[in-house]
Amino acid sequence: MSAAAHAVANLVAPSPDCETLLPGHDFVDAYQVQAGLPGLRARQAADAIIKHPPGWIRQLVATRNCVVRLFRLRTVDIGVDDPHASEQTVGGFPLVTQSEREVVLGFDDRHLDFRISIRVAPDGPAATQVTVSTIVKTNNLAGRAYLATIMPFHRLIVRHLLEHARFRQHPS
Repeated sequence: MSAAAHAVANLVAPSPDCETLLPGHDFVDAYQVQAGLPGLRARQAADAIIKHPPGWIRQLVATRNCVVRLFRLRTVDIGVDDPHASEQTVGGFPLVTQSEREVVLGFDDRHLDFRISIRVAPDGPAATQVTVSTIVKTNNLAGRAYLATIMPFHRLIVRHLLEHARFRQHPS
């Protein structure tokens, strides 16, 4: 077992592939951290990043859910997967696609569509680079206002989740 606890999550250039995940997007950012673990798979990284958020992030998301319910928008219980849900989720976010190197989460809603890409790439013999990209396409004025409002929280949350993820290699 190895951890990237308190590693620095750096803002990096998003992959050009982000355009294919959500064509015509209005916003994209990417943060990257080095996991001191070789051979990490994307799903392992996604689980480590999203499934165990600290209480303050759970509370921020719960507050967000209370507000957006008033507008009949979708909510996400971060870190919680409902085994009876109609769609597979990772940490509460619907799974769009999954491969060894990338997990894509997200959904489309009235105000905006978003995707979260979690990619892994070898970084020498003893580490894996983990990159989280967030891609957003706003659908109307409400989506643009929402994006502007949550952006400071988004940056703080993504960086914290990446920097405090406990990356583990599960036996195959």
